[in-house]
Amino acid sequence: MNELVTGPLRDGLEVVLEVTMWPVLVYFLLVNSSTLALVLLAAWVGRRARRRATFADHDESLSSPLTPAVSVLVPAYNEEVGIVASVSALLALRYPRHEVVVVDDGSTDATFDRLVTAYGLVPVHRRIPDDVATTGAVLSVHVPGDGRTPLVVVRKANSGRSDALNVGINVARHELVCFVDADSLLDPDALTVVARPFVDDPARVVASGGVVRAVNGSRVVAGRVVEARMPRGGCRASRSWSTCAPSSSAARGGPGWGASC
Repeated sequence: MNELVTGPLRDGLEVVLEVTMWPVLVYFLLVNSSTLALVLLAAWVGRRARRRATFADHDESLSSPLTPAVSVLVPAYNEEVGIVASVSALLALRYPRHEVVVVDDGSTDATFDRLVTAYGLVPVHRRIPDDVATTGAVLSVHVPGDGRTPLVVVRKANSGRSDALNVGINVARHELVCFVDADSLLDPDALTVVARPFVDDPARVVASGGVVRAVNGSRVVAGRVVEARMPRGGCRASRSWSTCAPSSSAARGGPGWGASC
């Protein structure tokens, strides 16, 4: 009797197992495949999030009243071909407060004339501090006639790029300075990226697409100015990395302050 009962039960269990085996196997394959897909997707999203973390607070930086103002210095010598496009791109940078200072280093072409035509420049009387020693005489200072465009154009006798940058530092009104070549076109958010470290650490020196030049006994270690020579009269802005970090006047051995950007 037991064998008669056990036999049909065993056969029934075998039938049930055969019927349910494949659906259960497919179910577990789907569950595990979905889990693997979710893990891979999470890893991809996490990697993108880490790459974008640097730019996550751009909107906050752009709207914060504590974001330090920047003077963008542009030495120009015979740059008539691209000077207007370059200055227009710099004026269009997404940043709360910045000015563009173009130093025409005795150009012999139509560099200055192109700027006058594009921005309606008018001469102004402006006293330029002598915090940083310069050699080339400043001939005139010009600003747009609309009174709104944050642009200053300085004409000076030719004395080289280093001296033109030093003149630009003297003219700059803001606490940070950024050196840009006259033939450069920057990304609209470039200034925010470069200036961001100084909000957290004003003593930091950062260069993007250029070289930080340390001269005359100044020392930069691990991106920080650990010993900096002061210009005559001291730093004009104690929070400014640009006026407390050595600049590009190494070519003539004179004191100068700033950094390439």
